[in-house]
Amino acid sequence: MKSAKLVAPATLVVLSLLTRLPPLLNASGTNSDAAIVGLQARHILHGEWSPFLWGSGYQTSADSTWAALFFVVSKSPFALMLSALSLHVALTLFVYSTLRRHIAFPWHAFVAALPLVFTTACIHSYALYPPRQLALTVAFAALWAIDRGGIATLVLGGLLTLLAPAADPYAMIFVPAAFLLAIIAVLRSRESLGARGCALAGYFGGVLLGGVSLALLLGRPQAQQGVVTMSAHVIGHNAKLLWHECLPWAIGTKVYKPLHVMDYVPWKMPTAYRVFAYAGAASLGVSLLVSLGLAFRRACPPGAKAARAARALAAIAFVTIVLNVGSFLVSLMVMDQFSMRYLAASLLVLPFALAPLVERLGARASFALAPYLASALAAGWLAHGNWVHGPLPVRTDAGRGLVESRVLTALRQRKVEAATADYWSAYRLDLLWNESIPVVPFHPEQDRYAPYRVRFSSAKRFAYIHDRDRSFEDPVDAAAQLASGNHIIDRFTWDTFDVTVFERD
Repeated sequence: MKSAKLVAPATLVVLSLLTRLPPLLNASGTNSDAAIVGLQARHILHGEWSPFLWGSGYQTSADSTWAALFFVVSKSPFALMLSALSLHVALTLFVYSTLRRHIAFPWHAFVAALPLVFTTACIHSYALYPPRQLALTVAFAALWAIDRGGIATLVLGGLLTLLAPAADPYAMIFVPAAFLLAIIAVLRSRESLGARGCALAGYFGGVLLGGVSLALLLGRPQAQQGVVTMSAHVIGHNAKLLWHECLPWAIGTKVYKPLHVMDYVPWKMPTAYRVFAYAGAASLGVSLLVSLGLAFRRACPPGAKAARAARALAAIAFVTIVLNVGSFLVSLMVMDQFSMRYLAASLLVLPFALAPLVERLGARASFALAPYLASALAAGWLAHGNWVHGPLPVRTDAGRGLVESRVLTALRQRKVEAATADYWSAYRLDLLWNESIPVVPFHPEQDRYAPYRVRFSSAKRFAYIHDRDRSFEDPVDAAAQLASGNHIIDRFTWDTFDVTVFERD
C-alpha cells in the first residue's frame, strides 16, 4: 500500500509524457500562438517583463514567465512544449490528490484520473500549447486547496480562485465550482458554527485578495475589455456546431487529421473503428449517468463519508459541464470545428464527475471506462497526423526544424536583414531562428511585438517567405504588393518554402 501511494501518481506522470511524445519530439512544428509565449520568455530572461502576453490585452504573461524558468536551461521549442506539459501534469496530480483524499485506494483514484491522460485532441490543444495552461492548473490547485477544508487552505483556495482567471479569462468557468466546493467543505466540517463561519470568511477573504489582483490587472491602460462576448442570437449556429463537429471531436467519435499542418480535415473512419469510437463514447455516457445517479441519490449510507465527499466532487463537475456547454452555445468566439477547445473544461472535470462511480466500484470501474479511455487515446494519437505511424511516434524534418534552419542559412548568405510571412509562420520562425532575422506578419495589424516591425521597416534587404503548409495569403499578390517601391533581387525555393528577396530603393 505504501508503495502504491508513490507508484500510482508516478505512473500518471510517465503515461502523461508517453502519450504526448509526438508533439514533444516534433516541438519545432509548433504554431505561432505558442511561439509568442516562448519569444516573450526569452525577453523576460533579459529583464523585459510586461503583465500581458505580447499583443494581448486579456491574456497575461503568466505562461511566458513559467516558460522562462525552463528557458534558463534551454531556449528551445522543446523547452516551451515541456513547460506547458509540466503544467498539465501538475493539474493531473492536483486532481489525483483531491480524489485520493476521498477514495480509499491509490489505484482507484488513479483510474478516476486517467481521462486526463488518455484523452482526445481537445485536451492536447491545451496540454502542449500555451498560453492558457497555467490558468487551468491554478484553477485546479484552487479546488485542491479548498477541498482540504482548513482555514489556511481555504484562504489559499480563495486567492487562487480569482488568480486563475487573472491569468486567462477561460478559467472563469471554474469559479462557480470553487464557490460551491468552498460552501460544501465548510458545511461538512465537524467544527463549531463559529469555526465554520471563520473558515468561510477566510475563503472569501482570499477571494477578495484575488479580486484585487484581477481588478488591478483589468484597470491597466492596455487591458482589453469585453473579451467574453455572448449573445442568444448565435445559439442555433453554435448548437449545430456543437452537435455535428465540436462535441464529436472532443469525445473521439470524430477525428480531424492535418493533411499537412494547418489543413485539418475529417478522417474517414473505417467501419470497425467507427464502432470502436462509438462504443467508447457510449461507455463514457453510461458511466456519467450512473455516476450522476450515485451522486444525487437521496441519502448515503450512515458513516459513508467517502461517498458524500465523492458526491460533492461530482456536483462541482456537473455544474461546470452545464456551464461550459451553456456558455459554448451563446459565445461569439465559437466559429468552426476548432472551437472544440472551448469544451476542454468539461473533459478536465471528468475525473470528479466519475468519482462516485469509482468510489462505489473501485478497480472494477476501469472495465466500465476502458472503452472510452481506449478510443480517446486512439483519437488523440491519430490527430497528430504524420507525427505518428501506427502506435509509434515519428520525428519529422519539419518537427526538428531542419528545413527552417536551411532557409535561415540561405537568407544569411543573401545578407537578408529581416523578413515577412503569414502570421502562422512568422513568429514560429522567430522562435526557431532565435530572432536572428526578425520575421513580422505580412499584415501589420497582426503584429504582436512592435520592435520586430521597426527592424523590418529599417532593413535595406528583406525577404517575403511563403510557407505552403502555413501561409494563407496569395504569394503572387503578396510579392506584387511588396515589389511596389522595392525591387526583387532573388528568388529561391526550399522544400515547402518559397522565398523572394527584396531590396529597398
